[in-house]
This record gives sequence, structure tokens and C-alpha cells, in this order.
Amino acid sequence: MMNDKVRLGVIGTGRFGRLHLKVLSRLPEVRIAALSDTDRGALEEAGAQFGISSHNLYDDPLMLIMDPDIDAVDIVSDESSHGPLILSALRNGKHVIVEKPLCVMEPQAREIAQASRDSGKLVLVGQISRFGQPYRMIKRAVDEGRLGKVAAIRAKRNFSRSWFEAFGNRIHPVYESGIHEIDLVVWYANSRCTEVSAFERKAAGYRYPDVFSALLAFENGIVASIDSSWLLPRGAPRNLVENLELDGTIDAEIEVIGEAGTARYQLAHPGFNIWTSEETLYPDAMLWPLEEEERVGGAIAAELTHFVHSILAGRPSSVMPLEESVQAIRIADAIVRSAAQNRTIQLEEE
Repeated sequence: MMNDKVRLGVIGTGRFGRLHLKVLSRLPEVRIAALSDTDRGALEEAGAQFGISSHNLYDDPLMLIMDPDIDAVDIVSDESSHGPLILSALRNGKHVIVEKPLCVMEPQAREIAQASRDSGKLVLVGQISRFGQPYRMIKRAVDEGRLGKVAAIRAKRNFSRSWFEAFGNRIHPVYESGIHEIDLVVWYANSRCTEVSAFERKAAGYRYPDVFSALLAFENGIVASIDSSWLLPRGAPRNLVENLELDGTIDAEIEVIGEAGTARYQLAHPGFNIWTSEETLYPDAMLWPLEEEERVGGAIAAELTHFVHSILAGRPSSVMPLEESVQAIRIADAIVRSAAQNRTIQLEEE
């Protein structure tokens, strides 16, 4: 680091990569030093938009990782590439910011955790919900004991059916969408998951299921249920209407049930809505809303700012500890195995 700035290389200039770049380009503690993407056209377009010299545009992400002028990499590429790229970055002495999921295999998650310890470099996983105020307020209520002893957690997340075309043959949705709910459950339960039972269905005929349900048991007695589908129709009220170049709905809800109280949050709700003659909108104001002067705010800005400050301080994130991301991948793997093998998976203590 030079002059209290993180020299950052971003891998992936697609839809979410550009969202990261919009946030990072506004942070005074960051200098975006290089970009990488296997799509040369997208790479050059992003380079022009964010003022990156053509000498610092890499078709090969490994070349970016080996650039000696870079302190940290931000990995916003396809899910299956996360694990290998993280390991390469750590072995080349770089800190890592990575979009969820950490990776898509539990052994690789454990390898990453060890490589982080060995290198002394941070791995910061973009589980955005932890940086959204409603979810953080639930966490405080749990930690302060206002709900009493937690007995159960219920979580669901449904997506527009049209989006599944991009994921149905690429990756199991437990890593793409379900990882949000797994992470929140791990965060709120604050205990080791011991058993996983899951079921899945392929309603649309893709390689991977567009519906899955899972039941998790934790060492401290908490029982959690997770439900996910990619079947919302086009007529569902849209809530992603700005910023991410998506046109559709995320219908997410979580409920934490304690002996003395219950906390609940619903992402798509009519508290803020816009009605026109053509449609009804429930615009999201938490994840990545546009603020003044086209500035991106919300949870994504809070997340990336926190991660940059963690790198500058050389301290692991207090909000998103790496070991909890490893546990989330372990649970995700168990959900896939349970559904495929039609049995309960016992997670042995390591």
C-alpha cells in the first residue's frame, strides 16, 4: 500500500463487476490499478469507462494477479473460478475481495482458509446481506438477547424465472442464491451446523434444480429452514429497477424466532412502491440504490468500504469472518449431497 491507498485489480467486468467498479472508483482510499476479463470487448469498455490504461487491461486474470503494482484483487467472475483465483492471489501475496460464494467445493474452502493463514493475507467474502441495515438490526437483536434464546430460523429467497437461463446449466443455485440464506442462518445461529436434510426439483428442465428446500440442525439446538426457487413470473412486482441492469424480482424473507420475541425482514415489500399504468414496482432501497450524483449507496457500498478499510488496517473483517464463509460452503455442499442421495448428512466436527 502506498499513500494510504489500496492498489486494486478487479477481475470480471460484467454486470456485477461494473457495479463494484462504480463503488470502488468513488472511494478515496482506492486506486483501481488494473482490470481483467476474458471478454476483450467488455474489458476495453470498462477500461474506457473507468479510465484504466490499455497497458493495465488483462485478458488473463493470472497476469493481473502477478502484477507487482497491485496490493489486492477483487474477484467478480463466474462462481467456479473463485477458488482457483483466490488461491493464486494469496500465493502471489495479494489480499482478496471476492463476490459470493467463496468457492464451490468444501475442500477448496478449507484450502483457502489455510492459504490465508499461511500468507497473512485477508480473504473478504461479499455476503452483501450482512451489510444491509435490516439484517444487521436483526443480528443486534439476537446478540443483545432481545429475542431470548433463539429456537428457529426460517429463510426463503425466490427469483425471477427468466434469470435462471443464465444459471440453470452453469451452477447449482445453492451457491448462486441459496448461499445468502445459508450465510444469514450461520450468522444468526452462531453455532456449528450438525445435520442437513434437503430436497430439490427441476421444474424447468435445466441441469441444476430451480427449487430446493433444506432443513439444518445446529449444535445449540436451533433448527433452520431454507427455501429457494427461480420461478417468479414476469408479472411479479419488480424491485431491481436501478443500477444492476436487471429487470425482475428478488423475493427474500427471513424470520428469527426466539423464546421472547421474533424478528422478521422481507426484501420485496410495498412499503415503498411506484404504480404506473403499465406496472407496479417495489424499488429496493437497501442493496445498491442510486444516491446523489449517480453514486451507488446501500449495502454494496458499505461492504466494499469496510473491506478496503480492513485491508488498509491489515485486520480480518469483524463482520464477515472467513471461517464463517467456510462453514457456509460446507453446508452448501451438504445440501447438494443430501438432495442427490436422498438422505440426511451428518456434519462431523473437524
